[in-house]
Amino acid sequence: MRVYHADELGNVAVLGHSGSGKTSVIEAMAKRAGIIDKIGSIQSGNTISDYDDEEIKRQASVNMSIIPLEWDNCKVNLLDTPGNFDFVGEVEAALHACESAVIVVPSYKNISIGTKQAMYRARDKAKIIYINGLDNPDADYKEKLEQLKKTYGKVIAPIQVPIMHNNNKMIGYVNVAKMEGRIFKGEYTEPAPIPDEMMDEVMEVKEMIDEAVANTNDELLEKFLNEEPFTKEEISWALRQGVTNQTLIPVLCGTSNIGIQILLNSIVAFFSAAGDMCNSMVVENVDTKEEDLIGFDESLPPSLFIFKTIANPFVGRESIFKVCTGTIRTGMTLLNVNKNEVEKIQKLYMKRGKELIEVDELCAGDIGCMTKLSHSETNDTLCTLDYRVKYPDIKFSKPYYGKGIKPVGKSNEEKIASALNKLLDEDKTLNFITNAETKQQCIYGIGDIHLDSVVAKLKARFKIDVLLEDIIICYRETIQKAYTQRTKFKKQTGGHGQYGEVEIEFKPTHDYSTSYIFKEKVFGGAVPKAYFPAVEKGLVESVQHGVLAGYPVLGIEATLIDGSYHTVDSSEQAFKTATSMCFKEAMSKAQPCILEPYVTLNVYIDDQYLGDIMSHINKKRGRVLESDSLEDNLMKIVCYVPQMEIMEYAIDLRSMTQGQGFYDYTFTGYEIAPDLIAKRIIEMKK
Repeated sequence: MRVYHADELGNVAVLGHSGSGKTSVIEAMAKRAGIIDKIGSIQSGNTISDYDDEEIKRQASVNMSIIPLEWDNCKVNLLDTPGNFDFVGEVEAALHACESAVIVVPSYKNISIGTKQAMYRARDKAKIIYINGLDNPDADYKEKLEQLKKTYGKVIAPIQVPIMHNNNKMIGYVNVAKMEGRIFKGEYTEPAPIPDEMMDEVMEVKEMIDEAVANTNDELLEKFLNEEPFTKEEISWALRQGVTNQTLIPVLCGTSNIGIQILLNSIVAFFSAAGDMCNSMVVENVDTKEEDLIGFDESLPPSLFIFKTIANPFVGRESIFKVCTGTIRTGMTLLNVNKNEVEKIQKLYMKRGKELIEVDELCAGDIGCMTKLSHSETNDTLCTLDYRVKYPDIKFSKPYYGKGIKPVGKSNEEKIASALNKLLDEDKTLNFITNAETKQQCIYGIGDIHLDSVVAKLKARFKIDVLLEDIIICYRETIQKAYTQRTKFKKQTGGHGQYGEVEIEFKPTHDYSTSYIFKEKVFGGAVPKAYFPAVEKGLVESVQHGVLAGYPVLGIEATLIDGSYHTVDSSEQAFKTATSMCFKEAMSKAQPCILEPYVTLNVYIDDQYLGDIMSHINKKRGRVLESDSLEDNLMKIVCYVPQMEIMEYAIDLRSMTQGQGFYDYTFTGYEIAPDLIAKRIIEMKK
């Protein structure tokens, strides 16, 4: 493959619902472009995109993969992305590197939330919709088109109407923009007349195109209102402008191997090149501390942005990057401005699936790969000292679904930290923490499928066996009524004894953001002021462990009101011990109870699932606070729920919405647990 410049290449993310056929469509494009000799299949595990062992086992994409191909004297870097929401980090990385997106949608009725999510995530990108699977018995192109139009409005511009044989085999199509029929002959098409029985359907689609074209500028709108026909040149220009300006979304159709040529033609014809002005971006100038507006410009000093890291056990860490300015060449030395470290480019690669193809140089706008960088990771910028810039970070989704992770065997304990760090470098939607309170090692991801894939990668790549277990929830304790306790600590040994007496009033504050409030109202010097700090120290230690299950105590006010001392035997330690004894005695008499953590849960679903979700939240002892309508018939439900009830929410939500919902949450505070729940918590602690 020759060197391509910024005005000759483009980067296209391929998005869509899980099972919509993205990988198969890319496989067909690769075959049509001459990259592969034979089309692989998901079932056989031999596609160019899904090469990872986990992807072959699941028969679904897990990782983003890059397939560069040449078409019509242009280079197109296709980025295949997983459709399962558990792997949303791969989608976020791909979209950050791409100027455009192809949304692959299944041909059956209804707009899946996977399609809606893809459209929403690519909302600031130029888009083409490809209706796939017209050979499916349940395919309904006309209905799908109507649903797209109803959901997304006048931006929908269908380019084709399929010519079907026996209702379930696509034998050609009508290019409505040009009003020309085409019949498939092997991999190619031949001109054909538009069937008479299709004219009504074709003219309906033609009206949709005309309406979409009319909305691209005032001149064409006036022509449309005057019922003047558009020329082919006007339609082509309007489609290109509309796609670039994101006011039009062309809709194409076909199967996983029919209709591919017009898809490739449309990608080159409608999408902007990386170097076009519309793809300019705002960057931070490290030297001036100001923002610069730059494009993918080869005349500027070299710089690149790393948007993906792969932990390859055979060749080391792979750093996948996009060249932002200049030309990157083998042998260059670049500065990592994030780490203030220097990196030497030993070898430069173009990545195609799992294959690394060595190249000498890559120009601005192109995507490449380097291996064994010493300091660099995802979201790092590398540049020269001539022009020090920093590119915006990818904003990855935060992981909320957690499990405890426990290595099996002593040998695995020693290796797991290193292996997990490599996977964390690779996947920024993973998080690994050791809970300081419970000492449990916890791994957080987007969902259970995500964490299952982590377990599989640890086994396959690093030969480490682990078990996942429930996360230990950190409960708290408090009191529900006021109680005053007087306690004396007296101990006589040889020499000086120990003596301290305190009378403390304990009462609930109902403020669970703080552990305790200490006050003193001692009159007449019953307890000298010198011992007040000792009393508070005793309180500090005591609130670490409640009397019910040993959890830390929150929301109490302790007021020292009286006591007594001995001029010889009293000491700080004696008053500290007396306070601890007083605390334990008072807590058991002040109606102690368990506090459970609550979270504010935000659930994003299609509006058809609203009733099911609200009912489920009520069953989980939660309260629905509000619901908001978002774009594309999506709903946001805000709830207040006990944390223990949503530990498996990723699984529950997938079951209720057929894998179409997603969620996030934030810790809000604590509330008193019901008696049955509290009893269960206390028993578990024993």
